[in-house]
Amino acid sequence: MTRHARQRALAAAGALVLAAATTVGAFQRQWPYALVLAFGVLVLTEAALRADRRHRREVAEHRWARERGAGMDPAPLWPCCLLSEASRGQAHSPACTCDLTTRRFLAIVMRPDDH
Repeated sequence: MTRHARQRALAAAGALVLAAATTVGAFQRQWPYALVLAFGVLVLTEAALRADRRHRREVAEHRWARERGAGMDPAPLWPCCLLSEASRGQAHSPACTCDLTTRRFLAIVMRPDDH
């Protein structure tokens, strides 16, 4: 179980507890408390979704690295790295799975027959 899977489980459990408390507050007509608790449910649900995305990405990166280490040539993940997604392809992280590595880029740029 990855760190993100634990975070996902804790956030989901917290969201369920707050949802139950929201329901109780609504039935007892404690509207301000119910609204605050409902906001907490939304925040924890969003945290659980983010942790789930990070967990799935980490598992995919480990699978990709295992295949690469076994001598296979796996296709790059989409997005190739989370930094690339955040920078709209302008920057890549060191753990990038893109085909355009630095060595390949230099091999393309430094071809003597093109100059």
